[in-house]
This record gives sequence, structure tokens and C-alpha cells, in this order.
Amino acid sequence: MDKLKNNIDVAMGKLKADLVLKNASIINVFTQSIEIADVAINKDTIIGIGNYEGIDEIDCHGQFVAPGFIDSHVHIESSMVTPEVFSHLVIKKGVTTIIADPHEIANVMGEEGIRLMLNSSEKGAIDAFYMLPTCVPAIDFEDSGAVLNADTLLNFINEEKILGLAEVMDVNAVTSGKPKMLEKINLASENNKFIDGHCPNLEGKELSAYRCAGISTDHESTDPQEALTKIKIGMYVMLREGSAAKDLINLLPAVDDKNYQRFLFCTDDRHIEDLMEIGSIDNCIRLAIKGGLEPLKAYTIATLNAANCYNLKDRGAIAPGLKADLVIFSDLEKLEIKNIIKDGKFYDNNVAPSKIESRKSINLKYVNEDTFQVKFSKEFVNVIRVHPGSLKTTKVKRRVQIKNNIINNVIEKDKTINKIAVIERHKFSGKYFTGFIEGLGLRNAAIAQSIAHDSHNIIVIGDNDLDMMIAVNNLIDKEGGIVIVSNGKLLEAISLPIGGLMTSEEPEVVLKKIKALNQLAREHGINADIDPFVTLSFMALPVIPDLKITARGLFHYSSFKFIDLLA
Repeated sequence: MDKLKNNIDVAMGKLKADLVLKNASIINVFTQSIEIADVAINKDTIIGIGNYEGIDEIDCHGQFVAPGFIDSHVHIESSMVTPEVFSHLVIKKGVTTIIADPHEIANVMGEEGIRLMLNSSEKGAIDAFYMLPTCVPAIDFEDSGAVLNADTLLNFINEEKILGLAEVMDVNAVTSGKPKMLEKINLASENNKFIDGHCPNLEGKELSAYRCAGISTDHESTDPQEALTKIKIGMYVMLREGSAAKDLINLLPAVDDKNYQRFLFCTDDRHIEDLMEIGSIDNCIRLAIKGGLEPLKAYTIATLNAANCYNLKDRGAIAPGLKADLVIFSDLEKLEIKNIIKDGKFYDNNVAPSKIESRKSINLKYVNEDTFQVKFSKEFVNVIRVHPGSLKTTKVKRRVQIKNNIINNVIEKDKTINKIAVIERHKFSGKYFTGFIEGLGLRNAAIAQSIAHDSHNIIVIGDNDLDMMIAVNNLIDKEGGIVIVSNGKLLEAISLPIGGLMTSEEPEVVLKKIKALNQLAREHGINADIDPFVTLSFMALPVIPDLKITARGLFHYSSFKFIDLLA
């Protein structure tokens, strides 16, 4: 009662506010206008807009003030740092709230992984809300380190930071009415929780059935018509700009004056290098404006739309009674951030990150060169073809050279075709599969990593079996991470001991190692338009079109079944 009375007195001008931003150019996301006024703040709450006096006053003449940005869908694990460290990276980019999906660590460590993320986020600089993973594993036949059913999710569903269910990737499980998936959907519905989607290329009756399940968002649209189809049936469409999947510019033509309220920004999977050097949601805003979107709509998509979508009624705009999460910057289009206010206080980066210990997650014996030999007696093979700027791949047919019933080479004019293998690393199952991939262009080297969506088994590419073997065995020694090997020697590596996905190291240390790895990848032929490690990580995800590889073989999304390596 005392707090409410004090806020009312400040709003009435009877008392001074704790902090007042004077003469600010305020972005009003309700009216799509800019108004020059003072912003009065008491503790963590905006008290008034107008003419106010404060105990502390900051002159914001010539400066814009926007609500704190909201990332509507992000996998923190893709940054390779803990949620606590991640929070300090993105708040500098104006992001004060995220909706995170911890299904990467959950696929490795199950409930333990979710709890690790929640606990680390409590020490962070931003508000991190979570969606409970619905697809652990991503699909029934995957080889993950854990399985999460509805009974397990029930243990988390009513916690304060849990907003609902994360992206439902197993579309077939929904449209065919599989009981285990329906139990999870019912769990969310019965507890009035939100459900995120993941439905590339879905249309017609299948899309209607998917929407009937209460699924409200999608971040996998790649062309304007697909986005509009989903908007028309009441879904929110996320304009994704990750490190590998860059769909924002392609989708912008779908956004207009009548429907812009149904769009959100998200980063999904974004590497630490991109986060620190290019940005997060701030980058989405700049790209959208550069692509022709009216600036105020871009800021609205980054704030109010996400708050409305996830029913976060206390944020997303600059208005009395809302959280004092604010971004202060100097140029509407360039978005040059000067200060961030979180919960009414200017952000201070003087914090040392906590260390997190994690159990061993690489349960795999050393491999040998024979692991990567492909016995074959046919003339053609099915090859995964990678496309820059997209997670989608295509199935192509290529001729092979055979020696002693073993494929010696895969031939395509002016193309470098690498071997690619996935090796199960959770349960000593001995499962592995080797195939071929085109479009990465790796030469005289091998790259291995324990980041391979979503089961996160070991994935490795190379142009020779020896380097591939050495890369995998080094990865086992390091308890997960990323390694590059050439001519039988380890060139560079980063250890990711937390589930094989993250580290507690300082972000500057992680960035230095990743940049060194990136540089080596480029020097050994990786296409400059491709993020080598993020792209490689998605080659094992069978719920994205069109041809992917798992420890069980090649999976063809369009026919939704495993196919032979021979073509």
C-alpha cells in the first residue's frame, strides 16, 4: 500500500521521482509516434510521462528512448556461454527480456539441464523466461541423452519463469494425434500456458490441425507467402535472424500496416561472435529498417508485439505502471546504444560470472579410420547440399569413384564434397553413420563438434578419414566442444564441458577461440557466406527440410523417412 501511495504521489507531481530522463524523444509503440517529454521512474517502475522532477535527473535531449527489446525465441546454448554470461552480452545490445528454449541442454541432461539454465539465469542481468522443451528427443527415433514426457514437464509447468511449451518440432506427432505429444499439449492448455511452434512448409489441413492444438507461433517461415498463410490463421510469425538461418529480409515483404502487430523478432541460434560484434535484436531492428520497414514499426515488433504475444503485461512499452526497462540511443536507424536501464537502474557490467560444474556427457570410446569408410557398389549416392544463409538443405545425386568396394571419392564439377558423420555420444550405443555433404567446401582438414541439433551427438566433416578420426578423439578428450585438425595435427579447439554445449569462461576468451576457429575454417575452404559451426550443427536435425543425417542414417524430411545412401 505504501509503495502504491508513493507511486501515485510521484505521478501526481507531489513528490520527486527517483530518476527522471529529461527531454527524451520517447518512442510510443501504442500510437506509432515520437513525443518529447520526461520519463519519471520510481525504483523499477515507470511512474509518469510528461513534466517531472527527480532526485536524479539525466538530460536526454537529442536522445531516443525505447522500451527494452525482447527476443521472442532463443537458444542460449548456441552462444556457448552460460545464461548468466549470455545476459551480460545481450543487455548491452538493448535486450532486457528473452523467451528461451533450453531444449539443447535438455536433450543432453534432461531435467538437470533445465534446472541448470534456470539457476544460472537467476544470477543474470535480464529477465529470462523459459519454454519447456516438447521434443526431447526432437523426434521419436532420435538418439538423445534424455527423454522428457508430460509427467516430467509437470514438475516445472507452474514455476514463475515458465511461460509454456517450447517449439513443437515433431509436426507429425501433432497432426497424427500421437498420445505422448497430446499429453504435453494438454498439460499446457490445462495450466493456461503458451505453446510455441516450429512448422516449416506446413499448409492446408495439416496447418489447421497444428493450429487447433493451440500452437501460436512459428519461426521457420522462409518466404512471405508462407508467413502470410500463418498470419491469416492467427499465428505470430517470428522474423528470425540467427547466425545460420537469416530469414528476416526475405520475410519483410509480408509485413504491412494491417498485420505488423502479428510479427516478432527472434535470434533462435546465434553464435557468440555475432552477438558481441553484430548484435541481437538490435541487429534485427537495424536490418528491418534498412530493408524498408518503417522505423517505429521495427521498434514495436521488438517490444510491444512480443510482450503481447507472451502476455507479459508489465513491459513492452513506455507507459506509467510498466517496468522501467529502457534503451537510450542516438540514431533511430543506426541504433547506436548509449545506455540501458534495467528495473529502473543503469546497467553496470562490473560483474564476474559464476563457475558451473557439470557431469561428464561424452560417453564414447575412441574411433578409428574405419568408422568413416563407406562400403558401396553403386554408381551414385544421395548427398546433402547446403545453402548459404539457410538451415534448409536439398537432396542431390552425385557420382562416386569406388576402389575395393569402398567409396574413394564423390565427383561433381567444381564442387568440394566432404564426408560427414554423426556418432552417438550419450549411451555407448555404438551407433554411427557416414554420408556426404556439398556446399561447405572444407579442404585438407576435419571439423568435429559436440553441438549437433537437437540430440547433440558428435558430428564431424572432413576430406580424409585420418583427420576425422583425430578430430573426434580430441573432442572426446576435451569433454565436448569444437576442434579443427589438419594433416594429422590439432590446429585449434574450444572445450565446452557443460553438456558439450557451454563453458563458464569469460566471453572474451570464448570469442578469441571462436574467431581463431572461424579463421582456420575459412583458410581450409569453408564458404565465406556460411557460419561453419552453426551450419554444421543443423545438419543433424531431421525436423528441418530436406535431407539431414543422424547416427541412424540419412533422413528425408519431405517423405519423412530414412532413405538409402545409394541413389
